[in-house]
Amino acid sequence: MKKGGREQKPLDEKILDLLRRWGRGCVFSNSDFFAYAPGASVGRSLHELKEKGKIRPLLRGLYDYPKYSTLLQEELAPDLNRVAQALARKHKWHIQTTGSTALNYLGLSTQIPMRVTFLSDGPSRKFTIDGRILEFKHTSIKESYLGDEECELFIQAIKELGDLALSDDYNGKIRAILTPKLRAQVEKALPLLTEKVRNIIRTLLQ
Repeated sequence: MKKGGREQKPLDEKILDLLRRWGRGCVFSNSDFFAYAPGASVGRSLHELKEKGKIRPLLRGLYDYPKYSTLLQEELAPDLNRVAQALARKHKWHIQTTGSTALNYLGLSTQIPMRVTFLSDGPSRKFTIDGRILEFKHTSIKESYLGDEECELFIQAIKELGDLALSDDYNGKIRAILTPKLRAQVEKALPLLTEKVRNIIRTLLQ
């Protein structure tokens, strides 16, 4: 089809172009493409891409543009953080990484958890993806908004570590993470935290 003398790409090719720009490993749902075409058209195009092996279905209505390991000669498992972010966009949830996952993303732990948990202002839900568990736990609005994503990651990591955050093993690493921008965000969030977490963070901020 031509418009204004230009050949118009089919929607599935337009979507594939977007995925290439987003990069291998990106996770998405139908709703991420509603700005480009009606929902029914997007659904058909994603089905075509799935049938061609270009994208991989993860959950109903959720896909990824999988990374491929030439060493292992197989597609790599999806990044559960990206899966969680895609679900949050789809359902309009605000989410926060928690526990050992927050430590992992901040470089404070190299352990890859088999169960990844997020706080959410949406309903409590649990999904199994590639043998790993992705869980959302409902929390109050007050607890679900603590600043930008980096600030929320930092606070959840401190909650997970508790007093260990002040130990020789972690103290230096944590202080290195505290950029001026992050410090300002964390200080702003302090009134929303428990007294114990506030005291630990105040010591780290000194």
